[in-house]
Amino acid sequence: MASKIKYILLVAIVLAAVAIELRFISIARSSEDSDRQIRVSVLRGAKSLELAVQGSFTFIDEMSGLTLKEQEESVYSTVKAAQSGISVGGIEYPTKRLAIEPARDASISIDKRRFRGHITIMVMPDQTMNVINTVELEQYIKGVLYHEISHRWPIEAIKAQAVATRSYALYAMEQNRSKSFDVTNDIYSQVYGGKNSERFRTGIAVDATRGQVLVYRDKILPAFFYATCAGMTEDANEVWNIDLPPLKRVVCPYCQTSPHLHWKRNFRLKDIQNKLNANGYKVGPIKDIIIVQRNASDRIKSLRIIARTGESVTINGKDFRNIIGPNDIRSNNYEIVMEGYYVDFYGRGWGHGVGLCQWGAYGMAGKGFDYKAILRHYYPEAEIVSLDVLNLKF
Repeated sequence: MASKIKYILLVAIVLAAVAIELRFISIARSSEDSDRQIRVSVLRGAKSLELAVQGSFTFIDEMSGLTLKEQEESVYSTVKAAQSGISVGGIEYPTKRLAIEPARDASISIDKRRFRGHITIMVMPDQTMNVINTVELEQYIKGVLYHEISHRWPIEAIKAQAVATRSYALYAMEQNRSKSFDVTNDIYSQVYGGKNSERFRTGIAVDATRGQVLVYRDKILPAFFYATCAGMTEDANEVWNIDLPPLKRVVCPYCQTSPHLHWKRNFRLKDIQNKLNANGYKVGPIKDIIIVQRNASDRIKSLRIIARTGESVTINGKDFRNIIGPNDIRSNNYEIVMEGYYVDFYGRGWGHGVGLCQWGAYGMAGKGFDYKAILRHYYPEAEIVSLDVLNLKF
């Protein structure tokens, strides 16, 4: 009988120790995750917005830290800037920064888009509102991948994208720590759709690579990516003031099945003239557009715009693409054919060309390469490491 009691006590002690260890791991993971919160600007310049919180929540004055309201019932309200602060459903709260903290089992939506984490509504000097979603980094990545890569693609390509997305996000967090947000939710950072954009297979890829990032000399790498390079990636120094070995151009034979390998766009010369004039390039009616110089990847470095009067202006290829529209002139690798008062652009690839070629990753995964091999190809000399080994200051 005594031995049986001892056995029961021993089992109880072991189970208690396991429970304590699991709780410790849970707390450590929770603490680890809470240290890696990213601030995403999900709405800018809004005069009003629709807020929905399903479940209990708390309104907090983010400027003072004071609780303004605690409510257990759901809310569906129009939010507007008010004279004294922010109006939610006609009730004014005296703050210019209203944080909305949903309870653990509650969900929050802004204009019918659901988000994890919490939301901060900020009133700007022009009385419009900006909305910031502060969310755990891994959940942010799950809200990005669906927009950046197909969730039906080979899992190794999705994993490669997950590591690149995490790395770029951390780089942006480091660069923007003194600002009110780290990234936007559009193509100028990474397209982010919140909880609505989470998918099963992209979630698997995020979990399988959890905490893995690209570094160069122990610093987070700005892991740029884009759709299709059409044969060769671009040197980052040609696009931005960044000179790093992992962001040098590499040959890419893997994206030849991309639907963006070839493209054509037609423009009225008058429309190009108007856009150039609006951006400080004073030019009259356009007679010709001439390619002046290409770089080693065959992308255009500079163009000359010649007016019918004979006057001309020279413009950087990158600036020209941004002015006309990066979704219209899809890359800086193109030929120009003048057609009277119109012009045709015949191009190759889509995107700036620096870093990961997404359709190249698709091609490599289809040939049996795993995500680490894909990343090593597009970011030569970069290392894949766990965040746990990095001494991050944010």
